[in-house]
Amino acid sequence: MSAQAAAIGRPGEPYGARLVDRVLPQDKAESKLSESRELQKIRPFVDFVYDVEKIAVGAYSPIEGFMGSDAFRSVIEENKLPNGLPWTIPIVITVGDEEARLVREGEELAVLDWNGDVFATLEVEEVFRLPKEDFARGAYGTLDTNHPNVYDIFHSYGDTALAGRVNLIRRLNLPTVNYELSPRETRELFARMGWRNVVAYQCRNPPHTAHEYIQRVSLERSDVDGLFIQPVIGRLKKGDYKPGVIMEAYRAVVGAYYPRERVVLSSLSITMRYAGPKAALFYAIVRKNYGATHYIVGRDQAGVGKYYDPYACHRIFDQFDVGVVPLRYRETFYCRRCGSMATDKTCPHPEEEHISTSQTRMRELLKQGKELPAEILRPEVRRILSRPDVILE
Repeated sequence: MSAQAAAIGRPGEPYGARLVDRVLPQDKAESKLSESRELQKIRPFVDFVYDVEKIAVGAYSPIEGFMGSDAFRSVIEENKLPNGLPWTIPIVITVGDEEARLVREGEELAVLDWNGDVFATLEVEEVFRLPKEDFARGAYGTLDTNHPNVYDIFHSYGDTALAGRVNLIRRLNLPTVNYELSPRETRELFARMGWRNVVAYQCRNPPHTAHEYIQRVSLERSDVDGLFIQPVIGRLKKGDYKPGVIMEAYRAVVGAYYPRERVVLSSLSITMRYAGPKAALFYAIVRKNYGATHYIVGRDQAGVGKYYDPYACHRIFDQFDVGVVPLRYRETFYCRRCGSMATDKTCPHPEEEHISTSQTRMRELLKQGKELPAEILRPEVRRILSRPDVILE
């Protein structure tokens, strides 16, 4: 095994070969919470609240804290961490000018959640000005603030970034807490189920039959033991389905149409990164930390608008080895003539015979009060999505 492969971690091992654990044991957590009363406090933007927890539980291994200026520059310019491991999305935390004036390098800060309660601390190693244009261009490929993440960089992020390791005092109180598993928990679950090879599926929408199609094809592989479905349900964007709706729809489909011993459904509460190919690679790394050995890559994964080539998310896995096997699938549709889901590799019929599985189209039908197509949605999902108030406004 090469030094680079060893650094990435063997199949099934965490990225960097070690699962980060910055969650304080109960006795130390209680002591740290008591100490936090005397610490300077910060109340960060919601994106960073999610990231504090995910760093601590090891979802972003080998990262143990928020990136400093050197690591930030390495990621946006070279798509790698300073140790040489591929990495495409900067993990930063920022504060506004007023808070920044009170922060000193070498001190520990108490971090507040969205309710204003202390849930973690940050050991400040560096304070630096966040180069926002470089961030937007390097991670998302555009300065256009119509892009939701770019808008956040310029309008929601503070100008000052804080680097340093985190210590988690307690897990976040999430609305979908029953679905939220840590990497350690999923790994233990996969082991109990006897799974050696796990294929992960990234999504941010309720399931339709195109999703099922590529999930089932992946499960049919002889080198796959189980399917790990993990929707991103943290802070999404206006027009997306609500997190509870996404999980309810997936639970209905998994419960009714999949063998119980072959599928694990969990949630990933982070802010969605719509960075196209760079996000696809980042999400594959995260799923490796959760125990995946294979990773499904569909058309235009983690894309938004027309900012990215729809199949650039396939090609990036040829550029960077992150220690998972990418399973690449083309656009899937329902063909009336075939009477089934298909792709342009398997269906010879013209486009007028195809029913699109576009989520944008389905959301438009919902807004117009029109019937959702039975060919591409299970009846359980149709009933859930036909209810009022399922879309984020």
